[in-house]
Amino acid sequence: MQRSTAEAANAPAAHWDADARAIQTLDDLAAFLRRLRAASGNTSFRRIHLGIRAFRRVRSIPDGVPSLATIHGHFQNGRVRMNADTVLDIARALGLDTAGLRSLAQACHRVLERANRSLIVATRATVPDPTATFTGRRADRDRIAAHVESARRAGEVAVVVIEGMAGIGKSELAFRAARDLTDAGLVRDVRLFADLRGFDPLEPPAAPDAVVRGFLAHLGTPGRRIDALSPTARVSLLHRELASRQALLVLDNAADAAQLEHLLPRGTDCAVLVTSRRRLTGMDAALRIPLGTFTVDEALEMLRRHDPSGRLDAAPGDATALVELCRRLPLELAAAGRQLESKPDWQIGDHVERLRRIPAHEHSGPALALSYNGLPDPHRRLFRLLALHPGRRFTADAAAAMADGAVAEAATMLTRLYDESLLLRRAEDAYEFHDSARAFAMDRGHREDPASAQHAAVAKLLRHYRHRLESSGDANTDWIGADRATLLACMHVTDHDADAAALATPLNRALRLLGHYDAARICNRQLLRIAHRTGELSREADARSGLAEIDRLTGRFRAAAEGFDQVMRLRRQLGDRTGEADALRGLAQTASNDDYPLAGDRYNAALAIHRQLGNPVGEAEALWGLAEIAMSVGDLDTAAAHAAQVASICASIGNRVGEAYGLRALGDIAAQRGELDAAVSRYRQSLRLCRQVGNRRGAAYALRGLADTALRGGDIDHAERLYLRALTSCRRIGDISGEADARLGLAETALARGALAAAAAEFTPALAIYRETADRVGEAHCLSGLGHVAWRAQRRAPARRHWLQALRLAERNSLPLASDLREALACAGTADAASRSGTRRLNS
Repeated sequence: MQRSTAEAANAPAAHWDADARAIQTLDDLAAFLRRLRAASGNTSFRRIHLGIRAFRRVRSIPDGVPSLATIHGHFQNGRVRMNADTVLDIARALGLDTAGLRSLAQACHRVLERANRSLIVATRATVPDPTATFTGRRADRDRIAAHVESARRAGEVAVVVIEGMAGIGKSELAFRAARDLTDAGLVRDVRLFADLRGFDPLEPPAAPDAVVRGFLAHLGTPGRRIDALSPTARVSLLHRELASRQALLVLDNAADAAQLEHLLPRGTDCAVLVTSRRRLTGMDAALRIPLGTFTVDEALEMLRRHDPSGRLDAAPGDATALVELCRRLPLELAAAGRQLESKPDWQIGDHVERLRRIPAHEHSGPALALSYNGLPDPHRRLFRLLALHPGRRFTADAAAAMADGAVAEAATMLTRLYDESLLLRRAEDAYEFHDSARAFAMDRGHREDPASAQHAAVAKLLRHYRHRLESSGDANTDWIGADRATLLACMHVTDHDADAAALATPLNRALRLLGHYDAARICNRQLLRIAHRTGELSREADARSGLAEIDRLTGRFRAAAEGFDQVMRLRRQLGDRTGEADALRGLAQTASNDDYPLAGDRYNAALAIHRQLGNPVGEAEALWGLAEIAMSVGDLDTAAAHAAQVASICASIGNRVGEAYGLRALGDIAAQRGELDAAVSRYRQSLRLCRQVGNRRGAAYALRGLADTALRGGDIDHAERLYLRALTSCRRIGDISGEADARLGLAETALARGALAAAAAEFTPALAIYRETADRVGEAHCLSGLGHVAWRAQRRAPARRHWLQALRLAERNSLPLASDLREALACAGTADAASRSGTRRLNS
């Protein structure tokens, strides 16, 4: 007989409390729910669903009840995400008591934050260079090259696993071997790198799906397409992308074979170099290179690069003692070599004696301690503070923020720390820690710096990144992409909720505008956790609004509508009228996909609130939405009136971006009316304003408008050049919608030339993007264009099929294009009738 949920609630509370406190992973959460369900007598999922519904109804919670499938999924292993509210609701429905729920809530926070952090991965489209002092390992390098050549001849993927202890030089060997393979012509097309963080003392291992996402982005897959696929589909796409390329993947610091399972390519021309501190079982086909310490000769060869005077050869006994004190580890030998350079008047025996005086318990060996002890105080302080940096990559401006100093001074100190082999440099101005050096720096920091000073340094860093994001225009976005993982890591620092939440606003905006939608989700999910932890409804509303906006941008319109509805209720609960109007605008934008009347009503409701509050920015945004709807349905007079108001309002408050967008809309309207000179004038005004403020997105749209006007005026060559410039700009900033619009223009240009194959080659990718982003207007125009390509190529059946598909979309959305499509189909029917009549006459 099933136990009731009340009986489950009477189970010893300490038992469930201890179980909850032992939870460390998402699989542990699922296992906890399974045990709780078993204790209740295997309550049915339908009964759990009804219990959650009843609980929410009693407490007047308006959020939608999770579906049966969602509830069932929370009991399964292998999930990459879980919803904390759903976990707690399930446990509550199964009778878990208040103390158990409290412990479970803490476990959810701990586990979900760790799971979120596992998604923050910095991948690279190139393999880092080995250090200039790399030496030895010749036999290992030769084995790697021979294995890759042999696998290539056998038509197999070449996988090499380099295994060994920390600091032994696994990564450096992988980087050197990658260069060898490239120099030998065994790798030509693609080089990808990821630090899998298998043994990071602070961060969880990298989630394989996050690595797959990063690699796909480097291979040119648009962010929206990556985001729209399931994890399994992303893996399949990665394998397809790599199958036809001669690719090299370097997967550094792997935790286990399971982490690598989906990352290993299937292409026979691919090579993979893996490093790990653990022997990776289950990879029998791979070449294993268990890396030991340097031989004495290899260690001496490395040190000789720092000893041009020959002191090592003059005192062979002391030289051998020196390398043994460094444990023949490359990391410590590099630090000792730098000490040889900096003290040319010291004998080798002097260095030996100095190392021997370092206490045996010193962290990471004596060589690092000596390098650290020989630094000036400001350099040592910076070294300690940098260990607190949440990311793995830092630059001089971030270092200056933490140390509260000048950027130039920080850059000089970073160079000195690199010269002392205490930091790694992977790019001209970007530095990293080796794990051992970071552990040493953290140990020193905990000994020498008060907790208040450490806390203040991290707070300054978060504010630095926030200010930099707020002051970055569209022309200065490259650093955001490079530091994306670092910025997301900053959102997860402990005991800095206020600064992390403040960072979320500009970070979310930047990630969204650049098309990094999954990263923006991570940002908003973390903000939501902060909101729940601090009990601040305004932050919860901000986070849910950000998540709803990403759902809208990625075509998840139902989820977006539900999200904005929830945000609107929160804003009303807070009495936040401006926020309520913004939520209405989000609902309007979501409805604009397929319901213009509903979208118009919501824009008008938002407009009324903004006018009542005297908020000109919000008023202009609502008017812009109404102008877009009016243009889409061909009501040019209404569109012109709204666009003129947008330009006027924004000009009056000094919002040059808004003014530029209003002017561009006026250009679009003039072009549709055939007033080409007026259109060109408006587009040029918009372009000038966008360039003045560095808004590359707006500039690209203005260029496209000028291209449209040139095409309407018959200047096909000029139109093509402008479309290409717009396409290049949109691709550079990751604006996939702008890319689709530019490709549509190039397709129409080719069609005007009669270049049917070229037109189809542009219509097709544009159509794919429009479908991915659920842009029905663009989709209809692409289908119409493909119909004209097919008709002119004498392929009448495909032409009619394309036109009919386009007509259904145009009629559903009240597009002016519908009349042109009806005419085309009517002409096609007349032509078919004439053709049939002619055939009958010939046969009579």
